Amino acid sequence: MFFTPASLRFVRYAISCAVTAATAVAVITLSGCGTAVPAASQRVEVDARANGIAIRPSDNTIFITDDKTNGVLSSANGKDFVPYATIPPVAGQPNSLSQLIVTDDGSLLVAQFGFGKTGAVLDINKDRSALALQGPDPARRRLGLVAIGRGKLLSSWFVKGASGPPSGGVSLIIYDESTHEASEHNLLTGLGKPVGIEVQGDDVFISDQANNMILEVSLSALVDHHRPGGVVPKVIKIDQPDLLAIDSNGALYTKCNSTAVCEITPDGKVVPLANDFHDARGVAVDSTRGVLFVVDRTDNASGVSILRALSLKQ
Repeated sequence: MFFTPASLRFVRYAISCAVTAATAVAVITLSGCGTAVPAASQRVEVDARANGIAIRPSDNTIFITDDKTNGVLSSANGKDFVPYATIPPVAGQPNSLSQLIVTDDGSLLVAQFGFGKTGAVLDINKDRSALALQGPDPARRRLGLVAIGRGKLLSSWFVKGASGPPSGGVSLIIYDESTHEASEHNLLTGLGKPVGIEVQGDDVFISDQANNMILEVSLSALVDHHRPGGVVPKVIKIDQPDLLAIDSNGALYTKCNSTAVCEITPDGKVVPLANDFHDARGVAVDSTRGVLFVVDRTDNASGVSILRALSLKQ
């Protein structure tokens, strides 16, 4: 499925208008100016330039990517973080680890941004060694990841030349867990800068930071290009979204505006949870603790980041 620049301009215009029968895309208009919901917030300083975050369901261990060490840190209690795995740095490039996810077998997959040259998906095995999947295009600047089965994942990415706007999409990566050989297949292109990606059931949610929106599309329709009617996305208007998380009720969480983190409820409301972030990045729902963990990234290469824990309604 391909969105042309003209069609994206139309979608952005349509977001602010009522849905009409002539609209080729089903649009959800979200105000983004709802009443803020008070949420208790705990702050933990982490000696890291953190970005992505994930929680292992089996024991609630928290993992974060760290661009200071080009590695992954872990914590059993959400307060004390220790080195978990180190990824070999790329010579001549800043460290650039983005989203990480926990697979069904307990290993970690990490997106490496790569700055248009070394974009990759790295598999951190149980022995904590890191190996890149062989086959995905290294020219793609990779950000979001979500697993959709053993040896299958969705990757959000964009490409960008020396001048001009970014152009991105979502691809399906199928890989061999033993050999790390992989193939990549485009599912959705013509986006701007897709960052976060989440899946729940047959629904795929993609945050497009360049176009200030989140797309909701059918996974089965994306995979089956020959389905009658094709892909008909819903569009959620939200300013400056980033990495995504979703809870068991279907509520989404992401950065919004420049300093806030918002909940997007299943019935189409955007609710700010807190509006005092420096640079919110990764988000992860911990249903056991009843909190949303948010990485507030430092802009100082030698500084610390803050891990925020926002209370969620039970």
